[in-house]
Amino acid sequence: MPESLFKQRTGRAAAPELAELDRHRDLIIDALPGYAEHGPTHASTCYVWPSAECPVGCGHCNYASPMSTDRLSRYSVARDPAPVLRLMNGMGLWKAVLSGGGEPMVEPEFCELFVNEIDSPDLAEIELITSAHFAATPQETRDRVRRLVRAWRDRAPGAAKASFTIRISLDWFHAQRIGVEPAARVIELLGEDDLRDVGCYVRSVLLDNDPTTQRLADALGGRVGPIRDYQQEIELPDGRTILVYHKNLIVEGRMNDRKLSRLPVALPTQSRADVFGRRFLDGRGKSVPARTYNGPTVKHLDGLACLVDDDGKARILEGNAPNRCADVRRTDDWADAVRFLYADPLTVFLVDNGPQDLAELLSDAFPEAASLAADTNQLYHLTEQLLGRPERRLYGTLRVLELHAAEGRIEAPAELVDRGWKLLADAGFGGAA
Repeated sequence: MPESLFKQRTGRAAAPELAELDRHRDLIIDALPGYAEHGPTHASTCYVWPSAECPVGCGHCNYASPMSTDRLSRYSVARDPAPVLRLMNGMGLWKAVLSGGGEPMVEPEFCELFVNEIDSPDLAEIELITSAHFAATPQETRDRVRRLVRAWRDRAPGAAKASFTIRISLDWFHAQRIGVEPAARVIELLGEDDLRDVGCYVRSVLLDNDPTTQRLADALGGRVGPIRDYQQEIELPDGRTILVYHKNLIVEGRMNDRKLSRLPVALPTQSRADVFGRRFLDGRGKSVPARTYNGPTVKHLDGLACLVDDDGKARILEGNAPNRCADVRRTDDWADAVRFLYADPLTVFLVDNGPQDLAELLSDAFPEAASLAADTNQLYHLTEQLLGRPERRLYGTLRVLELHAAEGRIEAPAELVDRGWKLLADAGFGGAA
């Protein structure tokens, strides 16, 4: 079973000889003249994680970790919001999302500040993704939601007139922890006359034998419609309709087939990543997460899909090597960050082609890459697994440079490239020649 992403981030350091491969990769990147042509430079969407902690910690979530104090001393965007707001306000966003990672509403003040100050000339949507754990009582629900709405309504007169949506994460695993009542409280509150301009929908996980959506509908006195294209609606007595969008189950890390076999729910064919992922294929038949909005209505973007982790690391969704991220504290602005990311041939390749094509390229020397791409039942952490080791990162860089040099897109430093192949061969990776 692959390690969880949390363990990957905090895991073992590379052996000295393998660390040398990363150092050489850096030398190659630093020596490149830069790409005259690459993907877009603005970010259509960006998800920021105020926290890595979550009080719910669903059994299938690779990120949610128990509340603890061992991270309180580290840098966090929630305790230093100015750099992340400066970076994101220069991205040219269509949509800005408070996400995780962890649970955004464990940092409610940051969420309120973000909703109030995030901006871009074409910003159309601000979204908060939450487990609704904060909605423990009707009064707590009212206090938290109305403070968020007030922050949205008090945006500066010159700021973009963006809508505000609360997306509630609710699935079978979530309901085992805190039930459906917190979600129901938020939805009921948003039915009040002066809150009906706030958007709301539910994100669930598609499972057989899962009564969670029906339980939520029962709590709201509503009626559930059929599932079509991973979506269904709950019709409420007050005339509103709440969308429920089902994604595929992550079966990797915390969850695996053995654990799932012991549960009263099951994985339907439609929840397999290879089936669910067909929704996101572009006109070329490729899945390029860096250029796709993966919400209920799929959008192929003119810009990049990006994330800012709670520790300030800025990255492109499935678009850069995991050890080469921009940092909101050490970056003057978004233009500086995107230049840094596109200096890496792997980023140029991933934004053009997506992680499945990277897996195919790597599999010539690392056959396990093809298995990872085929067998991992999740869509958005494949790049981290493919490029989780120095030898794969260097090999992928050298192969991409070969392709791009043949296309006339870049002039590779021949001496450093040759030295890279020799280092791989000396380290015992015989697919490199």
